[in-house]
Amino acid sequence: MLVEDIMIRQVHVVGPETTVLEALTLAERMRVRHLPVVDDGRLIGIISDRDLRDVKPSIMEIDDLAILSSTRVKDIVHTALITVHPLDAIEDAAKMLYDHRIGCLPVVQAGKLVGIITTTDLLHAIVDMMGMGQPGSYLEIEVPDRPGALFDLATIVKAHGVNIISIFVNPARQGGRRVISLRIATFDPRQIIQEIGEAGYAVVFPIALKGE
Repeated sequence: MLVEDIMIRQVHVVGPETTVLEALTLAERMRVRHLPVVDDGRLIGIISDRDLRDVKPSIMEIDDLAILSSTRVKDIVHTALITVHPLDAIEDAAKMLYDHRIGCLPVVQAGKLVGIITTTDLLHAIVDMMGMGQPGSYLEIEVPDRPGALFDLATIVKAHGVNIISIFVNPARQGGRRVISLRIATFDPRQIIQEIGEAGYAVVFPIALKGE
């Protein structure tokens, strides 16, 4: 799945001369946590709801609310941008969010802002990719780190006329073994689990069904 498949295309933006009061009002009205800052069509930075809250005075300081109207976005904007391209894989985007501990990524193409993705967007995409919204059973099978294991598992499942909803192959562990996670479209996987064991693979979840 690509960034363009999950990004928000209708992005709420502000300009460098926008006041903090205007930006704060926009963020609260549209219920967004990040506002890209665009100048003459070019992305120059981003501000978060935390940036805006840091400027916002205490509710007890009514006389100081003028600071929100006098402070400009350009005074608080973060210009050290980390961006993605629409054709980047969402796995790469997720790693960037994780590595840099940030909450969103502007999506830039040919120098122009074309969208934005957030951690929430990525979580929704991962849930969809894993098929967690579809009824079925979840299996974890430990296999040797060599070609053919995934084919063997898929063949067993296919022989029972059951669809595979999703497949995730974990990185190789120490000792040259992997765990393959399968979500399959059946509520009774016992026969499939038995045949996987007979094929020489260890079902590590669900343990309770092994040997039944």
